[in-house]
Amino acid sequence: MYVPKHNRQEDRSALLAYMRAYSFAALATSGSAGLTATHLPFVIEEQEGRITLLAHMAKANPQWRDFAGGGDALVIFMQPHAYVSPRLYDSRQNVPTWNYVAVHAYGRPLLIEERAAKLELQKKLIAQYDMGYLEQMAQLPESYIDAKLAAIVSFSIEVTRIDARYKLSQDKNPVERERIERELEASGDSVAAETAQLMRKHNR
Repeated sequence: MYVPKHNRQEDRSALLAYMRAYSFAALATSGSAGLTATHLPFVIEEQEGRITLLAHMAKANPQWRDFAGGGDALVIFMQPHAYVSPRLYDSRQNVPTWNYVAVHAYGRPLLIEERAAKLELQKKLIAQYDMGYLEQMAQLPESYIDAKLAAIVSFSIEVTRIDARYKLSQDKNPVERERIERELEASGDSVAAETAQLMRKHNR
């Protein structure tokens, strides 16, 4: 990903916070059928300086067979984003653009095949999105759980490289940035408003 110097984000804690806040991402791999992408919810963990992404997909999805090739996969986190009109700049000699945050995480996917580990991953995912469901899940028949686990492929990716672009009008003056932030907040679009929040957080 092309990342100009003024759009770079190298703060590890900021990147982790972003990935966890926008954890529904796209997994891209290359295999015998060419490029493939699947949209998945991820658990993002950090331990002893290593970032690991955990997820699963349907066993019926052939993409997991790309993992056997041993190549890197790319996980793309990209939310929120918003159109920025040139009428918000001081000079009339400007063009439209788009503000956004994108994080690209690279690493080699490894299958998680042991039943207990697969179940633990599902519990982590549920705890991340729906903690209240864990109690109900614990009451489900073991045969039902086993059938569900058999229908998915779980995997981990130890992140070896991260590219991050925070394109949030850093190249504009403070008055213009404030004008853009107010416009996005007043737009009635919740995604645009989130973009404005990130502008305020990272441009101060």
